[in-house]
Amino acid sequence: MIITVIIATILSILNMAASGELQPAERGEQIQVVPPPTTTVPAPVGLWGVPFAPEGLTGCDEMQFYRIQWGLPVEFDRIGYRESRCINADHVKTFCCHGYWQMYTSLHLRDHRLAPMLAACGVTHHNDLNSDTPIEKQKQACAASALWSVVGTDGWVATR
Repeated sequence: MIITVIIATILSILNMAASGELQPAERGEQIQVVPPPTTTVPAPVGLWGVPFAPEGLTGCDEMQFYRIQWGLPVEFDRIGYRESRCINADHVKTFCCHGYWQMYTSLHLRDHRLAPMLAACGVTHHNDLNSDTPIEKQKQACAASALWSVVGTDGWVATR
């Protein structure tokens, strides 16, 4: 039944075309829509080409990101909360120490075991790791990882 209807419709269209009843469709101006080229902006990277924390991470979540990134054990989440309340900024300091994990940078830079490691982290002064910029947060985590690799958590023994 359906095939009969389809065949009848096709025959009707062919008869109309033969008799001149069908006119070609009028077409408007043809426009080809081309999507704009996509340009991907690479995500900014910091120390040693390692990415910064994703947008939206703040406080302890951001500190934890950098802790994991630099291979520090989970204990450093607790140490960072205790030492700085998870804030790495210019105003987060004691008489000696700065940043998330309150690094005693001036002392550590005099230690022959740590100085080259801190330099590799881009740290030659406490001002290199105590602001709220992503690169200085990375430097803080890198420096803490260097200290931890040399003395373990003994670097934070006074505040346990």
